[in-house]
Amino acid sequence: MAIPKKEPLEEVKFEDSSVAKPNRTQTGIPGLDDLLGGGIPEGNLVVVSGDPGAGKTSFCIEFLYNGVVKYGENGVYISLEESEPEIVKQAAYYGFDFIPLIKDRRLKIETIQLYDFEKLKNAIEETVDSVKARRIVIDPGVVFRLFFEKELEARKSILDLGRMLKRLGGTTIITNEITLENSHSLFGLEEYVADGVVLLYHTKIENRFIRSVGVLKMRGTKISEKLHPLELGLNGLKVLSKQELFEEL
Repeated sequence: MAIPKKEPLEEVKFEDSSVAKPNRTQTGIPGLDDLLGGGIPEGNLVVVSGDPGAGKTSFCIEFLYNGVVKYGENGVYISLEESEPEIVKQAAYYGFDFIPLIKDRRLKIETIQLYDFEKLKNAIEETVDSVKARRIVIDPGVVFRLFFEKELEARKSILDLGRMLKRLGGTTIITNEITLENSHSLFGLEEYVADGVVLLYHTKIENRFIRSVGVLKMRGTKISEKLHPLELGLNGLKVLSKQELFEEL
């Protein structure tokens, strides 16, 4: 007796009526949301990695500013390095006025330089709650390395932080620094907890520097597997999403 041949299972797509499409947190950065299927899935934790000058801080500034002004979502900027006046000044350079957003309690910038990780976690949670933030930025994540002496302790604590951030329900950006010589993982955050990884590059090709962006992963999203040119000017970041990097050289 012949055994009936099984039909292959259909791949489930977000377009199927039986599966709800994820709500998207639009970054508002020109061209970037085109690479992300309309934006970052709401509630995702995303690591934005890049070398010096690649545009990580500009990314964070625009993500928060657009959140308040364009999409009505409050935000917090947790800085582990720079002061509020320094961040406000950087934002103003690119035409993003943080001052009225701070006065209206739609945006909060908190500089935390406590090298006690539990106190850091508590401070992040309190800051998010204070303005009911839907967008969270922690910059720069590489400073986490100064909190720990043992890598195992660091790994457990960082993964616990990632789980806490996802529990808060906002869409979170954590920055990380990479260079041509090495790439520091945030103790497994990218591999095990982060829903997405966006890579920003600022590299020298022949006689000029080129900026580019690539999406390494983004849970719940069909992503482009190409590097795309990235411009950083007086109006902030712009992704040339219709071009591939080496097409424009």
